[in-house]
Amino acid sequence: MSYVLKTDNSAYLLDPSNQDLVLKKNGKFSSVYLGYRIEDKVPVVIKKLNDPGNIQTQFRFQKESIMGFNREGIQRTIDAYRDDSGYYIIKEFIDGLSLRQLMTVNVGQRDVFITKCILKVLDVLNPLHHEGITHCDIRPDNIMVLINKRGNPDLLNPEVRLIDFGLSKTSETDYHTIRTPFSLIYSPPEQLLNFPDLINASSDLFSLGLTLYECIIQYPPFFNENPEMVMHLQLGKEVDDNKKLRPELLKFIRKATAKKQLRLPPSQLELAEIEKTVYEGKQLRFQSGVEFKHELENLLPLLMNNPKPKGFFEKWFG
Repeated sequence: MSYVLKTDNSAYLLDPSNQDLVLKKNGKFSSVYLGYRIEDKVPVVIKKLNDPGNIQTQFRFQKESIMGFNREGIQRTIDAYRDDSGYYIIKEFIDGLSLRQLMTVNVGQRDVFITKCILKVLDVLNPLHHEGITHCDIRPDNIMVLINKRGNPDLLNPEVRLIDFGLSKTSETDYHTIRTPFSLIYSPPEQLLNFPDLINASSDLFSLGLTLYECIIQYPPFFNENPEMVMHLQLGKEVDDNKKLRPELLKFIRKATAKKQLRLPPSQLELAEIEKTVYEGKQLRFQSGVEFKHELENLLPLLMNNPKPKGFFEKWFG
């Protein structure tokens, strides 16, 4: 059943009961719908945050409602509203597909296309990092690739948009008052183990490296049915070799996602030792997006000019 959401600035129509308009239903933190602004029929994305009484929900609302940059490459926040029914954030509609969705699409030279997308993401991230802003939630779901009228991305020169700044960190962010939120599978040790003072550009680059890996091989870098085991893998295991990855690209991803293994499980160690180990692991990674981008750009010609040869079964069965 449709209803009108009225804010101080405008009015928006949404229909949570229409499955065609549901972009994400009952996610962990939010539900996302496609609606439109009544005054001019402009399509918008309306995010309703779950559990309005939760402090992390309030934190996300505060971050997303003020992080609506008018910047190239970032989804714009149009409006924000809260009442007794919950928290709402109205964002611009992006006509595109997420890297998550594109993992199910057959793309020739996938490693080349995904590498180009990641390079475009760096063009968005690097100015933010220069200003002391960390996204803190880089993953395939939060990178959108624009599509044309036929529903296809530009494989030669993809355009990307970075979305969802609900976990973003700035120099003013007080992460010490709440448990630092994180995304399982993609977050670096400093987020998993709640060391907010260690979160910086290299944290985003860690997540971007895992995103690059997953979008090429089309399978998560660390996966297990048990969330505790996933965290264990994230903290101590490097990404596996895979036939879809050229050795040079695997080496690059392993540097981006480098970490130092803890001597014992975190519950058996002093906090100071854990922090020291995490810090030392961070020093093994790329320290800036500029460095990350430079090395990845150098790999791109190799991927383009020397596609990975197909195996026997790939040659015969596609």
